Amino acid sequence: RRPSARRGPPDVLTAAQIVVMSCGIAKCPGFTTQGGQYLNLVLNDLVLHRDLKINRFTSSISITSGSIGPFNLPADYLRTYDLFYSINGQKYFLKPVSTEQYDANFQDAGVANYPYEYQTDLQPQATTPDTGIALLYIYPQTNAALTLTHRYMIRRPDITTPQSSSSIPWFPDQDYLVHATAERLMKLADDAR
Repeated sequence: RRPSARRGPPDVLTAAQIVVMSCGIAKCPGFTTQGGQYLNLVLNDLVLHRDLKINRFTSSISITSGSIGPFNLPADYLRTYDLFYSINGQKYFLKPVSTEQYDANFQDAGVANYPYEYQTDLQPQATTPDTGIALLYIYPQTNAALTLTHRYMIRRPDITTPQSSSSIPWFPDQDYLVHATAERLMKLADDAR
């Protein structure tokens, strides 16, 4: 009997190694700059179009009685996953509505209850992406102090010069990153594979 090979932890690839491997698969080794750009595009696609648990964070928002907002959202906020509060152990989830639907609600100081809708305003964040804070509004104004649990998806920064970076991409499925980057390089090289 042969002794079984001891398995250690899997090798973790840096961004530069992923780019080199992708360029090799796509048979365009000189395209490392484009490979780095494509690696960032692959990572951005995962952030923008998938609700991956690795990108889901939780924060609390304290609300005083009689308030509808605005409440500042975290600087890395991308979109809300869910928003709720608890009363006597019962969870109440707020429903997202568009700005137009929110604006159409009857707004009067006398209308107060437990909130059941929310809307987000991303305009400050879009205007100044590095310093702008997205805002949250609730409806109707709350008749009691509440603590909202806010689960949200985060934005991830690009890797700076990924073709030469020793940083490890945040997404753990490196095989996917290598092949998704190679696929984009093949399109650039007009490779039908």
